[in-house]
Amino acid sequence: MFPVPSPPMNSDLNTNESDLAAAVLGKLLTTGAIPADAWDQVPLVGREALARQPNLHALADALLTRRLVTPYQAGRIRAGVVNGLVLGNYRILGKIGAGGMGTVFRAEHKKLKTPVAVKAMFADGAPGHRLGIERFFVEVRAVAALRHPNVVAAVDAGEEPHAGPDGENVPYLVMEYVPGKNLDDLVTNEGPLSIAVACQYAYQIADALTEAHGYGLVHRDIKPSNVLVTPDGRVKLLDFGVALLPNVDGRLTKDGARLGTVGYMSPEQARNPRDVDGRADVFGLAATMYFALTGRDPFMPPVGAAAATRPPSLIDARPDAPPALAVALDHMMALDPAARTETAAAAMRELAPFLGWSAATGPAPRIPSKINAPIPRDAIARPSSAGTDKSARGHRILIVDDEHAVRRVCRLALQPEPFTCDEVTNGPDAVAFGLAGGYDLILLDVDLPDLGGEEVLRKLRAHPPAPHLKIIMLSGRASGDDLSRLLSSGADDYLAKPFSVVQLRARVKAAIQLKEAQDRSDTLTRHLASANSELERALTARDGELIHARGALVLAMAKLVGQRSTETGPHLIRIQRYCRVLAAAAAATPAFDARLDTTFVQTVESAAPLHDIGKVAVPDHILNKPGKLTEEELEVMKAHTTIGAETLAEVCSRYPFATGFFHTAIEIARHHHERWDGTGYPDRLAGESIPLSARLVAIADVYDALRSRRVYKPAYSHQTAVEHMLDRSAGHFDPALVDVFRQVAPQFDRVFRDASD
Repeated sequence: MFPVPSPPMNSDLNTNESDLAAAVLGKLLTTGAIPADAWDQVPLVGREALARQPNLHALADALLTRRLVTPYQAGRIRAGVVNGLVLGNYRILGKIGAGGMGTVFRAEHKKLKTPVAVKAMFADGAPGHRLGIERFFVEVRAVAALRHPNVVAAVDAGEEPHAGPDGENVPYLVMEYVPGKNLDDLVTNEGPLSIAVACQYAYQIADALTEAHGYGLVHRDIKPSNVLVTPDGRVKLLDFGVALLPNVDGRLTKDGARLGTVGYMSPEQARNPRDVDGRADVFGLAATMYFALTGRDPFMPPVGAAAATRPPSLIDARPDAPPALAVALDHMMALDPAARTETAAAAMRELAPFLGWSAATGPAPRIPSKINAPIPRDAIARPSSAGTDKSARGHRILIVDDEHAVRRVCRLALQPEPFTCDEVTNGPDAVAFGLAGGYDLILLDVDLPDLGGEEVLRKLRAHPPAPHLKIIMLSGRASGDDLSRLLSSGADDYLAKPFSVVQLRARVKAAIQLKEAQDRSDTLTRHLASANSELERALTARDGELIHARGALVLAMAKLVGQRSTETGPHLIRIQRYCRVLAAAAAATPAFDARLDTTFVQTVESAAPLHDIGKVAVPDHILNKPGKLTEEELEVMKAHTTIGAETLAEVCSRYPFATGFFHTAIEIARHHHERWDGTGYPDRLAGESIPLSARLVAIADVYDALRSRRVYKPAYSHQTAVEHMLDRSAGHFDPALVDVFRQVAPQFDRVFRDASD
């Protein structure tokens, strides 16, 4: 490297301008502000010329011409202030903006050249500056704990000696660099956002706040300029510089830093910024959303919300806004924190119905956020038993009726048969004992105290305690339409009161015989699968390469389809792993233990990547369309299920050596878009009519789609994806598998992270 003079760089340096320029150049080289590899590319003559520049302005212009510095660096050189152009391993390239307690710069790693953002805190001459530095590092440690896709991630931190303008140490935080526009600039330059987009952005902010509040952090400065929108529609929450931090020495909050922004700061924060909780952030979120929808500040400075008597009306400023959204926004922006939406997670639920809003379709239906879980077997007492003793080949029947006479008739009618009969008298007990498992058939009265028979039926079908449980409804006044509705809700049969002993016995025996046939079919299927497994193991021992070749070909075929869309190779690997995790956990539950053996799980795992093989026939302009599909396009897209299944069936007919594998692959390809409530496609199958293999893949596929970026949506965090699956998907998935998914959701997140795109 060409040597240059490098005397000390002090503001009162007593030297001529040419020597000063040479000294500055030397400092830029020795600190790495000018990359060594870039300097080495400059010819010797050029280096000598740069070392002889007459003054700082000429040096800055010459370096800028050779692209050795950025315009921001050139400006610092002209001012003679080059301290702080390198902080640790990071070269400062330009200024992004000023945030709470610091200035944010665009930078790059000196060796890796990876872009980053660096937040640096410079001395302001105040006596409490040291306390400010202490608080800065408390913030750094707190923010570093956050790992959320809607929070700008912390990468590194440090304190650079003598890097400040007056030679003081400069603490800095290194963050991921995210391209995009802040929401303030976006709305100001391009106008208010659509209802759906504004709600999607606010939903992502609320998701980030839920994570932060879980760590005890209250942001305290939620406003449009602290919300970054990336080109792919993902939102990033910026600047925790004035956050209220957990377990912090109170003196560290008294450094005179700006604690909020008038117009977006809640009234209680304006009164006492140190006595707030997550509801202050919910207020700022709602105020930011109001701005996104209207282009106006919700509360005008200088007094802001502190002098307001009620939140501003969204309908007045945005007449096309749905009234229900205006009510939700009023709730989130209530001036009294006691009347405000309590948590960021609750705000997510209030926004969820409007994520897909359009003037034509309105909001998505509101779905209850809780699913009643089965009562553990050991959490309840056993029911009283009457009638015959249970024989080795007997079936267990639960009689549910509040009339003693009806229960007595049922017990006497069934006494000659090899049945064990238990009795309960009300709906809650029926649910408790039914979900505890062990029954083959339930005789269920429609009119029960505390909880009606129809609701009991729904709860038992939502969480089936065992395969093929039969339920016969009893009613003395239900109409034909009522009984038909009960059959549609999952009842296997019904009897109108009063009924004869012969009628009851015949209906029960028919139901039990059907259950026995279904159980035998399951047993036969398991035996066949086991035999097939033995054959495959024998083949593996002799022809193992063929088995591996099949797996490789499956992934290769599926990957060819995926390359036509936004789906990636890791997506296929993740689908396999999700299915393995979900199936293994389900196999440990009473509802599935008889149907999920090792062979079944391995076959589903192997065949899962072929779920979308039919997309090879879908035109590109439909497959990769960024907007909503028309009805005609949607029908074309739906056809990929039948095309895939028919293609695999044709292959199976020509190569029957792997019938078991192809049978599972065909089930998955055709039915992974069926819904538990019967509203899916292509065959509108419902409940257990949907093959179990397809039910497993459906959960895996939807979870991965939510976590992944698509042309029509950003990638969601794990927490948001799980909330979608549990709270906004009623009727979509097998409820028993949803319960299993709830338990293994953290493992799904690990799969996604380990095999990310």
